[in-house]
Amino acid sequence: MKHPLVLVDSSYYITWQNRRVDPLSLLSALELDYEFAINGIIWAEVLRGRSDPHLRDRYDRAFSLTRMLHLNASGWQRVARLAWELDRRGEVIPLADIIIGVTALEHQATVLTFDQHYQKIPGLTVVSDLE
Repeated sequence: MKHPLVLVDSSYYITWQNRRVDPLSLLSALELDYEFAINGIIWAEVLRGRSDPHLRDRYDRAFSLTRMLHLNASGWQRVARLAWELDRRGEVIPLADIIIGVTALEHQATVLTFDQHYQKIPGLTVVSDLE
């Protein structure tokens, strides 16, 4: 049976970590029901913010075992087009969020996040909880 693909945004990891809750353990408890993924932006954002080198290394090890989603040339064209369209509508959101959102769209994944920017991306399925 194929499990739903979930792209876990950096805000999910960072928010739980700031609340002193281990997000890797939270996700581990759900891994029988979902297939979790990241992309390079998420990997870099999460590790960049970890001041404790042991915690940074723990995330690095976990991410190296997590499914990595990439964009091809048409995906990058979609990023550029969506950024342009959102800007023209006055809905300017960080480029990193657009890249993450389009990556999810290209791979038919749900985005697990606490970031409200993703609500502005047409067609994107966004959740803040999986339970």
